Amino acid sequence: MKKRKARSSELVFSSGDEALSTLGEELRQKYPEMAEKFERLQGSDPVVRRLVDTVRDLMPYEWQDSEQFYQGAMFCVRGHYLGALGVFSEILDEAPEAYPVYHLLGYVCGSMGKYKMEVDYYRKAIKVKPDYPQVYYDLALAYWMLGKENKAYAAMKQGVAVNQDFAVADHWLTFASDNLGRYKDPDGLGEKEEGERVRCMTQAYYLLGMAYLDYDLNGNARSAFKNAVKLDEDFADAYYQLGALHLKKLRNPKRARKYLETAESLYTQTGDLARAGLAHQLLAPVDEVHDRQQAAEDWLKEGLRLQQLGLYQSAVDACKKTIAFHPEYVDAYYNMGIAYGSLEDIGQPKIESAIGALKHAVRLQPNFVHAQIALGASYIRRGGFQDAVELLEESAHLAPNDYNVFYYLGTAMRMMGKVDESLSILEKAVSLAPDSVHARFSLGLAYYDSKRLELARDEFLQTVRIRPDFADAHFLLGSLYHSPLEDSEHSMFHLRKAEKLYAKLKNYPKVSRVRELMATQPV
Repeated sequence: MKKRKARSSELVFSSGDEALSTLGEELRQKYPEMAEKFERLQGSDPVVRRLVDTVRDLMPYEWQDSEQFYQGAMFCVRGHYLGALGVFSEILDEAPEAYPVYHLLGYVCGSMGKYKMEVDYYRKAIKVKPDYPQVYYDLALAYWMLGKENKAYAAMKQGVAVNQDFAVADHWLTFASDNLGRYKDPDGLGEKEEGERVRCMTQAYYLLGMAYLDYDLNGNARSAFKNAVKLDEDFADAYYQLGALHLKKLRNPKRARKYLETAESLYTQTGDLARAGLAHQLLAPVDEVHDRQQAAEDWLKEGLRLQQLGLYQSAVDACKKTIAFHPEYVDAYYNMGIAYGSLEDIGQPKIESAIGALKHAVRLQPNFVHAQIALGASYIRRGGFQDAVELLEESAHLAPNDYNVFYYLGTAMRMMGKVDESLSILEKAVSLAPDSVHARFSLGLAYYDSKRLELARDEFLQTVRIRPDFADAHFLLGSLYHSPLEDSEHSMFHLRKAEKLYAKLKNYPKVSRVRELMATQPV
């Protein structure tokens, strides 16, 4: 591809992104004297260029004008936010798919305290290229700065899902904080708070360690937590997690006691007596705890908190502690089963553990409908369709207006080949919850299996109305319109949608299937 001549940066905020241009104009008006200074700093500093080369290696992109990206990245490295915004906005005018620019724009916005904009740019980078981990590490920290803990943990877990190597995360967090200008303030835009780098890095390692726990990467989690306490020797949560790890996973009670006693002391100093009590109870034998009922309730509360944050393995551990103090606490078994099911959702083989916990909840409380539904869903996931049907038929009598019962019951019957029986059940599920994507889609599949193709089409259309990015529904609509409904225009519309969505999901076998079908369309 022919390279076009590099243009000099004019600090023009001409991007179509209103938020970016508004921010740039705000800075231009407030600091007009900096433009001349930026021009003087555009020289090619070899050290800075090497840092930018590292960024380019981590975020490969086929640049038409790499020199312009160098200019913007150099401003970023030096901490000159106005210059970086100007150059990057120009690049995006001509290369809107340049995901490294979105990433660095996010980093610049975060450096300026514009955390919502930071999140928005990271999400744009992910939309273009969702398979590189560094953007998720930064996104997690941006969410944390906004006070959105659950989203912070979810973003960090996405990063771990993309790459589980601690060295990769450690390298980026260290490299970015040391070299990308976030903690520099050369232009007088407001002094950085003392210790801001340490505070952010400490939290980033803690988020990373918690994400590793859900993937049973206990060695990596330990490394992350140890980095956190190296940066901040008063970080109680990291000591607590190190103690819990050594006690439950790494089988080193001596180190566990050291870390947990440190955590307990730090929690006490800050007045967090509830967490100090949890740290103490991790070390204390169960029979030495005076009020076991209260201890069980405290641990269940902690498990629910962790589950709401999306920290499922930690939630499981808290529920186990609840059961240690109260062996027949039905809510603990139920929530433990749900947490195990969530771990199964992210690829951990925990379905048998989920079934075991939920069966125990149902044995303790036979009319616990929510536990029955969750157990039925777990049976379906394992392939135990008959077990699911027997259980959920009983649930239907207990909860005749709960659409989940009928959705899972109908799904299990359809999977058993009892299509006609499943239809009336799934129709009831849809009548109870007309905007349920899963109920609509399952009913569409049942109609499809029973050769009621126009009814299937209608349900799939309702499915994509509710959720426009449902790739499988678009694919099935494309197939139906292709044949037997023979509507090539609508067929191609939905197949193109499916192709794009499958490509975004990196589901290349389905991309190939879509393209094969598209190739058979009449000209």
